[in-house]
Amino acid sequence: MLRAVRTILIILLNVIFYGLVLFGCVQIAHSGYSFTYDVLGETMAELPPGKDQSFTLESGKTDYEVAAALAERNLVKDQYTFYLRMKLEEGRDKAPRPGIYTLNPSMTYEEILSEIFK
Repeated sequence: MLRAVRTILIILLNVIFYGLVLFGCVQIAHSGYSFTYDVLGETMAELPPGKDQSFTLESGKTDYEVAAALAERNLVKDQYTFYLRMKLEEGRDKAPRPGIYTLNPSMTYEEILSEIFK
């Protein structure tokens, strides 16, 4: 009797353990997919129509500082994904051009990059 209870308990613990491992793997895959889609996809901070905002880009700012400033103003969904997209698109120019831009949270990363690098 004790041996049967022990065997059932071991099987039950194995099922719980492997279920948790599977759940963790699915969550990691989902997070990786979402992050990758945000970097490479048509990502925007909010659905259209958004409200136009004036954004001042000062000279001497690094790419990361630009991404952080855009995220702080809620013009991009996430500063890290925008920064990575900016680095992938580095063939445009070496640095964003200083100036005052009218940006909208419903603009995609591609549209924002086109605006600040033109």
